[in-house]
Amino acid sequence: MNADERTKRIAEHGDTTDRTVRLWCKGARKDFPVIRVEVKALLLNPDNRRFHAEKLLMENQLGHSLDPESSPDDELSVISILLDSSLHVDGNQVIGTASTDYEALRKDWQARGQETPFWIRPDGTVRNGNRRLAMIKRLQQESAGDAHGWVEAIILGAEIDEGDLFEMEQREQLTEDFKVRYTDVNLLLTLREAAEFENIDWADNTDIDRVAGKLEWLTNGDKKYAIKQLRAIKYMDDYLLDSNASGQYHKLLRQVERFRDVGWVMGKMEDYQDSQQDMLRLCFAAVRASNPHGHIRKLWNIFRDDRDRYDKLIAGLDADEAEWDNAQGTELPEPDISAEPDEDDDEVEPPVPTSPNYPKDRVRTRIENAVDGYLAKDRGPAQILEQALDRLISLTTPEDRIAAALEADDTGKVRELLTSICSWVEDAKTRY
Repeated sequence: MNADERTKRIAEHGDTTDRTVRLWCKGARKDFPVIRVEVKALLLNPDNRRFHAEKLLMENQLGHSLDPESSPDDELSVISILLDSSLHVDGNQVIGTASTDYEALRKDWQARGQETPFWIRPDGTVRNGNRRLAMIKRLQQESAGDAHGWVEAIILGAEIDEGDLFEMEQREQLTEDFKVRYTDVNLLLTLREAAEFENIDWADNTDIDRVAGKLEWLTNGDKKYAIKQLRAIKYMDDYLLDSNASGQYHKLLRQVERFRDVGWVMGKMEDYQDSQQDMLRLCFAAVRASNPHGHIRKLWNIFRDDRDRYDKLIAGLDADEAEWDNAQGTELPEPDISAEPDEDDDEVEPPVPTSPNYPKDRVRTRIENAVDGYLAKDRGPAQILEQALDRLISLTTPEDRIAAALEADDTGKVRELLTSICSWVEDAKTRY
């Protein structure tokens, strides 16, 4: 059905009920009558903010915009994006594996039925309840009957414009989501939109503080937490701009935690204006090299406590990135979300899409070594010596890896390091 047909169907076949729902709308509480409508007269909203990044990624892979109104394959694709994990394109359709969230939603629906009504436009486009509608449509496919054919809904007419609806969605949907799923890039993008409504100046930390106060109700009244989210958004924007990929947020799927820590570090750098640019470049290098977000936080500790190590790290980054020819003009690749990360393993983080010619391995190793060296200061001498011995033995047992490394040592770096270690040992022998 097209929009006119759905509008007519809802108007002629919708059943009234004796119930109303009270929602905050246009600065006041308003009662909306609940009606019963046919599921076949409802349309999944392809512009749903809750899956904007995944939708854009899948559209890029499909080569066209998703149109669930005109294409059955596109409707199935939207359903999969809403309900599944491990998403990938198969032919003309997005497919995945049923997520645990979907299974929980399905079981709850089958046990308790519908708890709250859908929000729909007069033409049947769903504005609140897309995941539930996707679940119902999948159940209909599986049951091959008339089950789940009707649902309760409220109609939001033309008197409620998009700005009004956006505020309603924030108050009724996002507050709970931010409590539970703060790492979802789509939720941050919605917070970004809310900040734009407040005319935020992203370059002004004072203004970020002001807007955080305006939006703290979205983060359970925690203004500091709102600031963290806004800073993460700011540096996601800056990173994409620095990578010639402005606005391509789908390329940062599953990367929110790293950018929260970039924002945390740069917040600590407010009193060090002369060093801010180098620190931001170092943070972005850690992102590009897929260092874990914990390493990003340690960059601030190194700057604060061990300036010599920090300066050496910056100098090494200069050398590493000197070979990054035309990197700023290189397209960032699309992320691969076909494999679902292990949520029980806090040590494993998804890699970041990086320009193909970026010296990722060298930069990652350089930052890892700097963090490891910084952390060593808190270890006892026996622990440090034991770790050093274990690592050195691993170079000669069970095979002589040093010999192979020296043979392939085009830059002389391996021999230089080996010589320095031998000198340290000779000095230790005479002193101790």
